[in-house]
Amino acid sequence: MKRRAFSVSLYCRHEGSVLLVKHKRLGMWLPVGGELEPGETPMEAACRELEEETGHTEYLFPVIHKVLGAPQGLLLYEEHNVGAKGLHMNFAFLVEVPSKDLPPNREFTGHIWVESLTEVPPGCPQNVQEALAFALTVGV
Repeated sequence: MKRRAFSVSLYCRHEGSVLLVKHKRLGMWLPVGGELEPGETPMEAACRELEEETGHTEYLFPVIHKVLGAPQGLLLYEEHNVGAKGLHMNFAFLVEVPSKDLPPNREFTGHIWVESLTEVPPGCPQNVQEALAFALTVGV
């Protein structure tokens, strides 16, 4: 049976711009995020990954869906195969952050804040661009 992993991605937004990072191992432009640890909910993992990768300890997950039980900030859910790592079942969140400041991080080699899809650098997967379009416009 193919490995299955739950993950979260965080579309960090500040004053109309959304953060993408150049993932060190994959060499792609992605949102920050990572896999859930045993026993974590997607929201718990989202908060942990956000703090680990951006250093932000103050943030806001906006209400996107008014469905009872839907976590605040839940942008979308997606599944995608990632080679030998198997099937990733990914919960994508939108999170408002108080600044564009980021500490150095071992997981990415660069970052960019984009205000439109025309600013997305080459090497950004199609699914990320589609979610990014939603993250740039939802609730604005």
